[in-house]
Amino acid sequence: MYLSRLFIKNYRSIKELDLTFAKGKNVLVGRNNAGKSNVIKAIDLVLGEYSPTYTKSENITESDFYTWREDDLGHEVVHSANEIFIWCELRRDFHETLNYDEMYKANSLAIYTRLEGWTVDNKPIKQAARISQHSLPLSYEPIFDLNEDNADRDWIVTRKRELQPLEKQFDDKYLYAFAFRATKDEFGHINKDIRFLYREDGLSDWVLAFRAPIRNELLQSAIIPAFRDPGSQLRLNNWTWYGRLMRHLTAGQEGSTELLNAMEHVKNVADKIFAEAKEHTTANTLDLAFPDTELHFQFNTETRADLYKSAALYVDDGYKSQLVDKGSGIQSAVVIGLFQYYTRYVNTITSALLCIEEPELFLHPHARKVISNRLDSFLDNNKHQVILSTHSEEFIRASTEDLHIVKIRKEKGGTRANTVSLKDFRHLLLWEKQNELFFADKVIVCEGYHDFILKAVADELFPGKLEEQNISIISVGSKNYLRQLVNLILHLGIKCFVFADFEFLLRDGAESALIYGAKTQENLLSLDASFFAQDCTFGPAGEKARQFIEKLRTQIKELDESAFYTAKSAIQIAHPNIQQVLDRMRSNGVGILSGELENLSKDYAFLSPSDGLSLEKVYALNERVMRGEKLTDLLLSSEISDFLQVVLAR
Repeated sequence: MYLSRLFIKNYRSIKELDLTFAKGKNVLVGRNNAGKSNVIKAIDLVLGEYSPTYTKSENITESDFYTWREDDLGHEVVHSANEIFIWCELRRDFHETLNYDEMYKANSLAIYTRLEGWTVDNKPIKQAARISQHSLPLSYEPIFDLNEDNADRDWIVTRKRELQPLEKQFDDKYLYAFAFRATKDEFGHINKDIRFLYREDGLSDWVLAFRAPIRNELLQSAIIPAFRDPGSQLRLNNWTWYGRLMRHLTAGQEGSTELLNAMEHVKNVADKIFAEAKEHTTANTLDLAFPDTELHFQFNTETRADLYKSAALYVDDGYKSQLVDKGSGIQSAVVIGLFQYYTRYVNTITSALLCIEEPELFLHPHARKVISNRLDSFLDNNKHQVILSTHSEEFIRASTEDLHIVKIRKEKGGTRANTVSLKDFRHLLLWEKQNELFFADKVIVCEGYHDFILKAVADELFPGKLEEQNISIISVGSKNYLRQLVNLILHLGIKCFVFADFEFLLRDGAESALIYGAKTQENLLSLDASFFAQDCTFGPAGEKARQFIEKLRTQIKELDESAFYTAKSAIQIAHPNIQQVLDRMRSNGVGILSGELENLSKDYAFLSPSDGLSLEKVYALNERVMRGEKLTDLLLSSEISDFLQVVLAR
């Protein structure tokens, strides 16, 4: 079982957001205040560990309702939504069994029914009421129009397990959902409702149930917020995973002679320590108001059945103290480890969802990698699911088999998101530094060691501007990978720019290239049409610009096919307008140089057109810059500068 869809409306910064999640690891990325925390809080509201008296929990306040500002005749007016809706859709694998042992411990389930208008043996026939799959979750009002006071219902009575009522109801069901709504009236009073729904398959409509008592029995969750609080995440009671874990570990130990003797000894010591306070309080207060009442100070519980509730977690990292007094990094590691133990050895049937905000907090890079590995291990061959938010590259591991990136961004009107699976892009991301692109607002894609030159020129001519605008420069091994990385960036909804040598304008995959001793390769027109249609490139004129480039390439090939496959600079092309075309493209965020990057060198000691830009030459160039030479004195940098100015302006 895993969370497959999350629909949020009017919650905090989110006006409306429809997210899909997948099995495995789902990583939320985005700038600060984009809304990542609100996504995890919304999951917690519905799937988190709340008491059976869910509607009484203090988990919604007036400030949680989405607000927006409008101009009213020159005055700013703040409006607030009066309703919050959150839809969590769960998907069960066909081979997955349900934890009926735990489900039978829950309260009976009420299913809304309708009369079908016909009878059997003069008895009216009722069928479970269904809500159209096509209307949910967008048109959710019918879910809450009915309540147990004004609707017919049937009960799935869990106390009659011998009749297997839950098995008959759920064995062939693989899609489940929980619908949560909070409303506020004009006086600020907040009312909450939650409904449970399920259906047989992707073609069936939803069956509506009133109560939702089996949330954690379907998908056990652990939510670790950015502000760590072990007291709330590790609650010791009979309906939390930690309480069940501790109860499991202490089961059968209540009558242990060794434990009872130890507890009696602690009790005797406590009596000695608190004797004076006990005597004074009893004589001056209790004896007067409550005769025959005795006061005791104890360090442990007296009730054997609650033995597990007396346990406290201590960590010795050179100084032994309770977990609540340790740093967020240690707290996260302990909670993750305990939850993994619980899912592996105690609750071995139910799938689990681990949500964690910013697991990198207060961890050095190597410790981040350790925690990232632990999260991968927790997945247990994708039996379980992880949803995390992060600002750290260490938690985006292309080597992870099922890794899904959710790019969260804040735009006018609220939070927006794009989701992409890295399954088809894993081969592009060879080192963690490339993962910086997932956190960017703009990305320049280049090849080889061009990223070093671009960054160095930007730092010299536009100091600090790349960082201020959240711009990343990401390199791939060759031009044949540019298209694939550009597609990944476009899928994430990130502004994308390209920087390449002149030959990227030419070439193709035709075998005729071999006649001229050239390699077949991808070219500028290999990029998806959506690249040219971005607001940061050609916008609405994108298709027209693409057609113009295609026509230009055809003309060049017809004029001199040999040059089309072998030319490495514009001066080797006979077309009269080639330089103007290159200038026009650079002014629209397509940075095609008039030659090779090596041609821009004023000093061939480190950049030689004969053998290209190597890592050794990058080191040599960096050494000269570190000695005080300016890169702009070593390079003809005007084309790079013009291109960077366009990127910074868009």
